[in-house]
Amino acid sequence: MPHIRTPLPVQLRNRPFTVTEARRLGVTEKRLRSSDLRTPFRGVKVSAALDWTVALRARCALLAAPGGCAVVGDDAVELHRLPTPFGARPAMDSGVSLLVPRATTAPRMNGLVVHPHRLHPETPLWRVGGVRVPGIEDLWAVRCAALDDESGIALGDAVLRRLQGDQTPMAAAVERLPVEQRARATRLFSFVRHEVCSPVETRLRLLVLRAGVPAASHFATPIPREGRAEVWPDLQWESVRVAVEVDGPHHAADAQHESDIRRNRTTKHHGWTQVVVSSREVMRQPHDVVRWISDELRTAGLRW
Repeated sequence: MPHIRTPLPVQLRNRPFTVTEARRLGVTEKRLRSSDLRTPFRGVKVSAALDWTVALRARCALLAAPGGCAVVGDDAVELHRLPTPFGARPAMDSGVSLLVPRATTAPRMNGLVVHPHRLHPETPLWRVGGVRVPGIEDLWAVRCAALDDESGIALGDAVLRRLQGDQTPMAAAVERLPVEQRARATRLFSFVRHEVCSPVETRLRLLVLRAGVPAASHFATPIPREGRAEVWPDLQWESVRVAVEVDGPHHAADAQHESDIRRNRTTKHHGWTQVVVSSREVMRQPHDVVRWISDELRTAGLRW
């Protein structure tokens, strides 16, 4: 006859739990060793029938850690639905990063990565997917130390856009960092813009700046300037009326393609030169993209 397992107590079936809690509810050692239970961290169990997601793994990690910890790193970035760094491996391919409260002993356990600085007592904490995480502004500030400049600015752009352009929470988050980490976060913060809609747009903006091209004069300002807004360029130089658009893969769809034709026609009608580049070109042909934009700006009369 097939082996029939004793059902878990109802309160343990759909969430992670500690071995201590299970024992207290009468679960036997033999039942805790059953193959239908996953052991993601020492002393923590969860039903193997549950989808093994970033959120579930993070909830397990917090059960294995001291009280008051928060999840940071790529797990928290994914939970907040913020952009991950270019070329980054999936969050599940590395350990869960934790921010530990002050005066708390940091856990040492396989699969847990403790962040080098402690959780500031004034850090706002959220619950996302049942996981304790810092608010988006503090998550960005903490991540600045681990990210390259471009990824840190791209994450900052996304956070500031969520905050609808209000820089105050991000500035406060920088002040909550340890002194030795503030200078870098402050420098990246100076490049953050809320009008940027994607990491590819962030990369384009930084490529142009690094090439010595004068900074774009407007972000998210419509063409025409008065009347009904029709076109919202990704980058634009008001003095010479040059606008740049980044087209992603969805622009290949018939309906989107027709919309793009109307967009380009409208831009030209109002006296602007439209430069269109693809997201693939921004990622794989950065020097060409900068040259195309620079050529159009010089042709339009911009000098630098």
